[in-house]
Amino acid sequence: MLIPARSTLLAAFLARVDWTRVCKVDTRRYSPHYVTGADAERLPWSVFVDRLPVLFTCPPGLGGLEIVGAAKSVTWSDRDLNIYVGRQDGPVRSFWDFTADEFVAVFGWHLELACQVSAMLDRDVYVTHGFNPEDTSPDAHSVAARFHTHFHIPQTHGRCRVDPHRLTHFERLALVEPYSEVCWDRAAAFLADRGPGPWLTAPGLGFFSLAAPLRPAITTAALSVLGQLLGDLHVVYRQVVAAVTDGGEESRTGCARYVPRTRPEREARMATFLAANAGWLSGESAGLLAYLAQYVKPAAPRENPRSTRIASAAQAWIAKGLSGALNFVVSAATERVRFDVAPRVISTSGAAKVIGAGPTLVVKDQGPASVAEQTRMADFHAAVVAALATAGRLCAGAAAGNSAPRRA
Repeated sequence: MLIPARSTLLAAFLARVDWTRVCKVDTRRYSPHYVTGADAERLPWSVFVDRLPVLFTCPPGLGGLEIVGAAKSVTWSDRDLNIYVGRQDGPVRSFWDFTADEFVAVFGWHLELACQVSAMLDRDVYVTHGFNPEDTSPDAHSVAARFHTHFHIPQTHGRCRVDPHRLTHFERLALVEPYSEVCWDRAAAFLADRGPGPWLTAPGLGFFSLAAPLRPAITTAALSVLGQLLGDLHVVYRQVVAAVTDGGEESRTGCARYVPRTRPEREARMATFLAANAGWLSGESAGLLAYLAQYVKPAAPRENPRSTRIASAAQAWIAKGLSGALNFVVSAATERVRFDVAPRVISTSGAAKVIGAGPTLVVKDQGPASVAEQTRMADFHAAVVAALATAGRLCAGAAAGNSAPRRA
């Protein structure tokens, strides 16, 4: 990949952003009382559930997994809730903690529910899972130790175009992710080798997508392909990390980062990696990885360990493990499902690229919700609970005959 003179990797990718499509949306606070992120990280599953504003629950299914739907206080839109998945005998932090069968059962259940809600409301429904169980960066997802999805309909009213010059560097970086080019190349090769089934692939800036007709997509075979693909991307990411870092960790940032190898060693090891994987790497991705091997820096502290202020490339920390956002979109108009993979490698959350109708920066907690907003949220919660009757039965079949969900 050619980086313009006097430019940097991040600057080159920011120059690709179509700023006419980027919007901000303000969201409100719906309740002052909600379980904190710190509590969500540390509490045992049963205690955590007892403290949630529960909307519905599903009894234990495959592998003892339980599903709980909960109202949110700080939201992504005015139609939004969280769905948590856990079990009594050990933590479930992200989809990495599922077996292959559990991955299919959990996301298949989510998609069935999304189908019912989409048909009921005639709106696209989004199911977004942020995952970063190995990463302690403050710009990672706020709850790393508890599997959960954001089940929502993007907010269209109140959206406004952004002025890129008025955004913080952190906000601008939330819209790009150079490493997604590598993920896209690897995904295309993986699907070509194993057979994509119903999935058709498409690249995007900072993410890539797979799409399929709705019913073929919600099958064990189609969902298994997604789980296997994500595992393959994780293996490749580990190989890239091993080429440029020595596995040791620094502590001065307050958010442990890997320590880079010396530049000659990085470049030699990366050259070996590029040669071994030349069959699927595009020239652009190979250039990006070579650039990384040349210029990766030891992580520099920010103003404080929880700060999202980024003033230098060394403060745009590389994630310790493959992190980011998975996003299913069930389309009411086309009866198709889209699966977005938005890795979070360079610095910021992958969700901003895929959680709205175009790249969306959500400005959370902009005052208390109005009566109209509270009503809209309550109506959405009621629609999801009403749709559970069908989704619950379908999930029960996949989870070896469990009974349907119950309302809280």
